[in-house]
Amino acid sequence: MQVVVVTKQQTNEINFIKIKVMKKLLVFFIAAIAGLTVAAQPEIKFKDLVHDFGTFPEETGKVSCSFEFTNTGNGDLILQNVKASCGCTTPDWTKTPIKPGEKGFVEATYNATGRPGAFNKQITVTTNAGEERLTIKGEVIPKAPKVEDQYPFDMNGLRVKTQNVYLNNVEYPTQKTERIEVINTGKQQMALTFKGAPSYLTVKASPAILKANEKGTIDVTLDSKAAKDWGTINPEFTVVINGKPVDDKKFNITVFANIIENFSMMTAEQKASAPVLNVVANVKVGDVKAKSKQTSKFAIENAGKSELLIHKASSDNSAITVSAPKSIKGGKKDEIKLQINTENMTPGKFASRITLVTNDPNRSVTSILIEGEVK
Repeated sequence: MQVVVVTKQQTNEINFIKIKVMKKLLVFFIAAIAGLTVAAQPEIKFKDLVHDFGTFPEETGKVSCSFEFTNTGNGDLILQNVKASCGCTTPDWTKTPIKPGEKGFVEATYNATGRPGAFNKQITVTTNAGEERLTIKGEVIPKAPKVEDQYPFDMNGLRVKTQNVYLNNVEYPTQKTERIEVINTGKQQMALTFKGAPSYLTVKASPAILKANEKGTIDVTLDSKAAKDWGTINPEFTVVINGKPVDDKKFNITVFANIIENFSMMTAEQKASAPVLNVVANVKVGDVKAKSKQTSKFAIENAGKSELLIHKASSDNSAITVSAPKSIKGGKKDEIKLQINTENMTPGKFASRITLVTNDPNRSVTSILIEGEVK
């Protein structure tokens, strides 16, 4: 058997060759991996990023468009999510992977119903190649309103815009007018009159006789001095068409008003010596026995110089009766009495409000919370 003797120099040369081979293999593998990574990179390219629907009528309802794209990369493209900037836009898109060179779509649907005017909405497309943003825009021409929409309340062919007249604050002793728009949708003319209005309320139709399809108004005027009342009032009246009242209670027209004193003409001197109402904001009456009557009271003070006039004291609960003094001299105190009748009240906690209308220019209308429990 022949023994081969390897010198130290030969051993070094062999090791050097091994290292070179290993380096070449490492470079080859790195390059191969890098090549594979590049080859697997998808890329999305849309034909258009913006779609303009132009101008179209609201009656069209839903309009749709499709954004076409191509995978220009070297790997499969996956659309992970498509999200619109508002709920009025509904997107759809290609759900399966798109191979290199193949096409896909993102569809956007805009619902114009109830959305007149210009719109500009964005759609964010999230893919395994990154994000893209699409835009849809246009202008919706509002539909012509129907008579039923403009005049929603039908009184036997006379359609009215509202059954409530809001006069809000009416300063004593002034008058205030509010107008209701109406239209005759019947085939015959209508002579309009009214019944049930209190003497301080003037109701007038213009014109008094409405031809078929003719528009008109009902003018309601409240005279606060003639009302001889203060605070919140809610008078009603009935419409009479050709001598026949529209008697159904649901067709009555209700007026909402709050009569208050007019302080605009007060001089600086008068304001300085004006009455000042001091009263608690909350009154706790405690436990009240069921099926009984209980009296409670609390203090009220005039911290001003002039006489405090209590025009009205009222309760929003028919079970609570309020008794208040008519007036309190400057610097004096008095009391307000409450009578609580629990005959028809449900056991448990209750919260009601009483309202005072006074000539205090800073607190002409004051609300006080009444709390207790029926046991």
